[in-house]
Amino acid sequence: MKLQKAANIFFILCFLGFLYIGMMVTIIKPKAADSYFENRTLAALPVLSKASFLNGSWFADWETYLKDHAAGRTSLLKAGTYIDLFVLKRPVVNDIVVGKLLLSYNEYETVDSAAIAEQSKQSTDNLSALSQYVENNGGIFYYVAVSGQSPYDSNAYPAYLNSHEDYYKTVLRYFKADMSERSVNFIDMGDVFNRIGHPDNVYFASDHHFTFDGAMLTYQTLMNKVNSDHHLALPVLTSQDITIKELENPFLGSRMRKLFNLLRTDEKLKIGILNKDIPFTRTNNGNVIPSQVYALPDNVSETVNYTVYMGGDIAETVINTNRPSLPNVLIVGDSYTNAVECLLYTSFNEMRSIDLRWYTDKSLADYIKDYKPDVVILLRDYSVLLSLDGNGTWH
Repeated sequence: MKLQKAANIFFILCFLGFLYIGMMVTIIKPKAADSYFENRTLAALPVLSKASFLNGSWFADWETYLKDHAAGRTSLLKAGTYIDLFVLKRPVVNDIVVGKLLLSYNEYETVDSAAIAEQSKQSTDNLSALSQYVENNGGIFYYVAVSGQSPYDSNAYPAYLNSHEDYYKTVLRYFKADMSERSVNFIDMGDVFNRIGHPDNVYFASDHHFTFDGAMLTYQTLMNKVNSDHHLALPVLTSQDITIKELENPFLGSRMRKLFNLLRTDEKLKIGILNKDIPFTRTNNGNVIPSQVYALPDNVSETVNYTVYMGGDIAETVINTNRPSLPNVLIVGDSYTNAVECLLYTSFNEMRSIDLRWYTDKSLADYIKDYKPDVVILLRDYSVLLSLDGNGTWH
């Protein structure tokens, strides 16, 4: 009995010691602002106020904060992911559908056609007004829709999971009809890719963005449409104008990152090097930076990701090629624009790019009024066609 009692006491002391050490490390260790593998912002230190104390949110915020910054949290999450992948062999891990392609997990849903139809009208009314505003300021407007990896590869989902296909088909049916009715210049890259045989090299297998090949096709389609619609002869890069280089570095896609890079992949990232250099200057958020469009690693062993293109998401980028005989362009959107921007600047005198999720100096309307770009491009993926937030707002 004494031996058992001593063992129980020893176990309790070890458990309390583990909790104490874990808590002390959690309190003392430096606090990260973001979770790299989860690709999200971690909870900030709760701020005490009378309202938050009385309604209990302050205590709930502390619980969230301690969970996000717990000692060893990343290691535990990685261990759990390993067990899910290789021991339990779950088909969905960390909201990623695991297979030949890594796809986003979608909750089951009932597609509400009436609601989608109403949202489509609101969205396209907004875009029609933006198109007219651009025209009133001396420019032409194009809306470019890109599917994104999961909608493009919806047939890769297991039959028992929701591929979101019905939802996107419904959205596109109403959205295309409404855009046509309002005479807004619209390019659906999903249709373009399907017309050329639905190639499998336009989207990554382990990332939700399109590849360099997909970005190149998007850029060429857009520029050829602008030239054709307006009888212009703007320069358009072809395969004869660039040398495509595949980086030797290991590539960490956004889907793979959520799986802590535990799966093997031979996927590589490509860039395009101009055969004939076009000198330019570049600023990010008003600050002069080196004249380059690819953020390349220092060595071939360093892991790279989609942020190689333009250095990732920037609130405002301005590239000036000092060729006043060419028009100026403004491209608006989120990370999907990055790979396209690496090519688009070559066809214009000045390329401005803003991401309205981060750019707050002025509204898109004021930006257009101040700079009066000759061409305005809004590039968005299928998941946000109906969204009026972020890059969906312009007033």
